[in-house]
Amino acid sequence: MLLSLIIVSVIPGVLWLTYFYRKDRFEPEPKKLVAKVFIGGMLMVVPAGALELVGKEGLMVARTSGNVLLIFIYSFFFIGVIEEGLKFLLLALTVYPRKEMNEPVDGIVYGITVGLGFAVIENLFYTEALGFQVGLWRAVIACLAHAAFSGWGGYFLTAGLRRLSIFYRFLIAYGVATFWHGLYDFLLFLNNPIFSLGSFVLTGLLVYMLLKKMRELEAYSPFRS
Repeated sequence: MLLSLIIVSVIPGVLWLTYFYRKDRFEPEPKKLVAKVFIGGMLMVVPAGALELVGKEGLMVARTSGNVLLIFIYSFFFIGVIEEGLKFLLLALTVYPRKEMNEPVDGIVYGITVGLGFAVIENLFYTEALGFQVGLWRAVIACLAHAAFSGWGGYFLTAGLRRLSIFYRFLIAYGVATFWHGLYDFLLFLNNPIFSLGSFVLTGLLVYMLLKKMRELEAYSPFRS
């Protein structure tokens, strides 16, 4: 049972991480640091789950009753704020002070890494509770969604808004990641097939544009030559 959970939940995240990691062609990030951020993202699920217990009952009531305003508040200002806040706190403590953040694409790489780390443990819990069918679709959609949220946030750490201080860059990165996370959850929590499909389309667009942005940033790598 445990081996099956790992195969369905953890291994897809590692494979996605390998795929995105290889997009950083000119000066790949240290594998030990990437592994540290990935594992740190996994560990962030624990405090996130503890904090979200406070609003779990309220979210269930909101979803059951179809209260759109409450669903909006819980999506953007509760779940998104908590989960993305913990991810970017981890990046602030473990990655940014290091000299390895020396390419425009690096913020995206580390953002994707922490997002995928978070996703694999979250997926493991969902798979154990709801079954392997849920685990299989989460291995694709949820992994890519978390990678996209924090990946787009990470863009503003080393590529976007370079003239701002690091404090404001982190603040904007956190806000961007929280917005996309909140929108994704909001569409899912409405319990409407059309809006659920919209959350999947949103994930696909975010990932496509993120990959496109990573290719564009290669041109500005100081290690290109």
